[in-house]
Amino acid sequence: MTFSFIYILEMLGTAAFAISGALAASRKNMDIFGFCVLALMPAVGGGTIRDIVIDRTPVFWISDSRYVAVAIIAALLVFFTSYKPGSRRRILVWMDAMGLALFATLGTQISLAHDTGPLIAVMLGVTTAVTGGMIRDIICNEIPLVLSHEIYATAAFAAGLVYVLADKLQAPSSLALAVAVIAGFTVRALGIVYNWSLPSFGARR
Repeated sequence: MTFSFIYILEMLGTAAFAISGALAASRKNMDIFGFCVLALMPAVGGGTIRDIVIDRTPVFWISDSRYVAVAIIAALLVFFTSYKPGSRRRILVWMDAMGLALFATLGTQISLAHDTGPLIAVMLGVTTAVTGGMIRDIICNEIPLVLSHEIYATAAFAAGLVYVLADKLQAPSSLALAVAVIAGFTVRALGIVYNWSLPSFGARR
């Protein structure tokens, strides 16, 4: 069985986001069921909203159960793995960054393929990238990363925008995807490393 480059990226994004969800569950000392639930939320949540909006049926994880399988395997892997104190938060942030870049790019690509137009495609790419993580964080009773001061949704927007521009320039699909993922991940990584944030309302006082 052969898999396309896009499909491989989708599975990588699913695994990365599922690991971030499972790590969040581990920080809350949940049981194995909680691990699986929190792994599934970021792994399929955003893509589900996207597919409903663009009327892409059946929803991707219903037509291909391997997405759910990858998420559950990732949850079990995290559940049965030991971590040094304090390391789970760092790993969660970086896995989330990878999932964010991958899903923002793929969400944009899928939306463009359904004739949404460039702006709507980018917005749906951002939706794909951030919605599942919001659900994860809300379940954990934490402020979602997208609503914090961190560079987060901006990185997803950057990934989607780069993909749209590369597509307009008629770059090969695999190249456009790769460049967009790298762009989104780089913006998020710089935000993490240098603690960058967008100006807040209070900063203007």
